[in-house]
Amino acid sequence: MNTPKIAVIVAAKNAERTITKCIESLLTVDYPNYEVIVVDDGSQDQPPYLIDRYKNTVKIITLSGVGASSARNIAVSQAQADYVAFTDSDCIVEPGWLKALIEGLKESSVPAAACGGIQKLPDDATGFEKKVYLFMKKTGFVSDYIRMTGTRNIIDVEHNPSCNVMYKKEIFQREGGFLDGVWPGEDVELDYRLRRKGYRLLFTPHAVVYHYKPQKFNSFLTMMFRYGCAQGFLVRKYGIFRKLHFLPVLTIVFLLLFLSACVWNQPLAFALAVGSCFLVLGYSLDFVVAAFFLLGGIYWNAGFMRGFLNADTCS
Repeated sequence: MNTPKIAVIVAAKNAERTITKCIESLLTVDYPNYEVIVVDDGSQDQPPYLIDRYKNTVKIITLSGVGASSARNIAVSQAQADYVAFTDSDCIVEPGWLKALIEGLKESSVPAAACGGIQKLPDDATGFEKKVYLFMKKTGFVSDYIRMTGTRNIIDVEHNPSCNVMYKKEIFQREGGFLDGVWPGEDVELDYRLRRKGYRLLFTPHAVVYHYKPQKFNSFLTMMFRYGCAQGFLVRKYGIFRKLHFLPVLTIVFLLLFLSACVWNQPLAFALAVGSCFLVLGYSLDFVVAAFFLLGGIYWNAGFMRGFLNADTCS
């Protein structure tokens, strides 16, 4: 029986801290028929030098800053494979990663276009990264960026993040791939188009990647702004189509409750505002995570408005 070939694509830019760990993990994947394609998209730090060390074992594409979506699309066009799998340059994959993704697609009784997996935090992550991860985990009810599931089964989903997903190459190219100029949110946009066309998207908890997070608070806020900007762009393009798009409305309600509590001394409003924090973050409230929730929410909403009013700023 023929083993389908998979092309693993990594778009890298200024990934000095993690790119070596990423590539080393990909070279130890337990799958008999795959190639690794690394795209250096105009890095200004060490990645060109670091990546060049692997020129005999991985395919290297050098670009001049075209953006993650275009970089991945170019790599797909050069891939000689039946499937294309994506992970990020700040990720480490488990040895069984590709087997889990391909088995997820094969085990489905109804054909699907893609299968994604779960994200965890690397063991050597910093304390700050752990706080960011906890924040993203706690706020998972409005986002499937970090999907935490108790199921051991393969399930249907609306979206898989591009740090851990595999598509059938034929479908990926036929439907236009990632939208050029969009990042982040390019994976959400593609999956939305696929679902509108009637394709199924699957998730398996057995396909695991370990994803590093921002190490500094300003990097976290920049990340939140860019996420918000991407979602604002998507609402402008398609209208509201996921739970996350209701966040601006929820934020306004929270701010009104908080202002009512502080300015007009309304105990009920204060109780509702504080209660909403506990509802999102849980009873084990961490004040650093709470700061992420408050300031990150402000930056996300500011980005959302920027993307909604001027989509060009999200490119």
